[in-house]
Amino acid sequence: MFHLNLCDGRRRTILGIVGALAPLCACDGSVAEPTSGLGSLGLALSDDGAASAAAADSDWDTPPAASSETPQHPDRQGPPRFTRAERKALEQLSPLPELPPDPTNAYADSRRARKLGQELFCDAGFSGPLRVDSDLGVVGETGKVSCASCHSGPSLDDRRSAPRTVSVGAGVHTRNAPGIVNSSFYAWTNWGGRFSAQWELPLPVEESPIIMNSTRLDVAHRIFGEYRHEYERLFGALEPALGTDPLRFPLSGKPKAAGAADGPWESMTAGDQNIVNQIFVNYGKALAAYFRALVSEDSAFDQFVAGDRRALGPSAQRGAQLFVGKAGCVSCHSGPHFSDDSFHNLGLPAPTPDDGRFRDVPPLLASPFNASGAFSDDPAAGLERLEGLINPMPESARGAFRTADLRGVAFTEPYMHAGQLATLADVVDFYNGGGGTPVSGSKDPRLVPLGLSAEEKADLIAFLNSLSGEPIPERLLCDFDAAPY
Repeated sequence: MFHLNLCDGRRRTILGIVGALAPLCACDGSVAEPTSGLGSLGLALSDDGAASAAAADSDWDTPPAASSETPQHPDRQGPPRFTRAERKALEQLSPLPELPPDPTNAYADSRRARKLGQELFCDAGFSGPLRVDSDLGVVGETGKVSCASCHSGPSLDDRRSAPRTVSVGAGVHTRNAPGIVNSSFYAWTNWGGRFSAQWELPLPVEESPIIMNSTRLDVAHRIFGEYRHEYERLFGALEPALGTDPLRFPLSGKPKAAGAADGPWESMTAGDQNIVNQIFVNYGKALAAYFRALVSEDSAFDQFVAGDRRALGPSAQRGAQLFVGKAGCVSCHSGPHFSDDSFHNLGLPAPTPDDGRFRDVPPLLASPFNASGAFSDDPAAGLERLEGLINPMPESARGAFRTADLRGVAFTEPYMHAGQLATLADVVDFYNGGGGTPVSGSKDPRLVPLGLSAEEKADLIAFLNSLSGEPIPERLLCDFDAAPY
């Protein structure tokens, strides 16, 4: 597990957690033998709760045994005292539950789909020509961008694009690629909720000129040529003419843009177009099955809630109390996923104009690949997800972006949809000041100055640093030395 022992303490009490401001964390505290759970920790309750519960653990006030992980200069302020309400709030943030099902993807939990999806994720052969020079190659080179190009590191977010604010694939994006680890817990996929199911995401990514700059016909031909056996074991037989008849199935092509001249795609029959679209969708569903395998849990915070009173140091405990109390982070960063799955306008600076949710919903509703469409494995469930969405969205959606999950936030800098804030300290300062001035739309009224002191801000960061869980196993990551591509 990602675990930085930043603080130790002579006394350990439990701290309640409730909201969370923004992303970034490292782990804090030493590790001790687990006890029987949060309720048996003997939390020292504040006087505004009922009677003190400290007696429930007779050695609650006993300094922890020294260990090789104990800092030479322990935090002298000590851990906080929690009310019963704070303890209850903390318990609502852990543990991470089972993944929610996705009935719109019949292959979501298939091991074969997960394995195929991992291979597709690591394969740069699906990408078209580069449109900008970068560390990936020079303009015109093909086969240089894989999903892993912008999704690597502990959280599988963008670790390589320069200058690390927005992502660079075949071209330069206007947003920063979000992490994939634990992303299957989100109700909506991507910063503005452009997708109602994860399998929808890879499809426009593949055809975007600034991401992979390819086409659905390219995808179909590569799957036929390189993954035919794996694909057919999972999804059934491919059309043999894909490999023999370029008149029926041109080597490259996608639906033309509005107002453009007809291209190879428009020369195809509707039936052949449907064959390619189904392969394209299955490509997305296999990738989504892989995403669902990328789950990180058992953070220092989870251990603390489970009963290990030494898993968090005093500073992280005080930060947890701020999270559910004075800082009010939990009003948006709620639940074990640390996200309310909603969209908020924070008043962030905008390097490139971006209306967030307001911009992303119309193409979601118009897409033939959304979760309620013909390619969904449960259109009724997909339609339920889309209920209430309209085109255009109300003005309240303008400039609003999805609340980020905070698990693993220590490793996902820079923060926000376009990497506007470089460090977790910058994020906490931003929220402490009440957010910014919106470029478009209206700022969420919950953003008000917090009045946190320097020490309180440091405590909040220590808590956020405790939210990183176990690393994703190496077997689930790309091994480019061994890959056949």
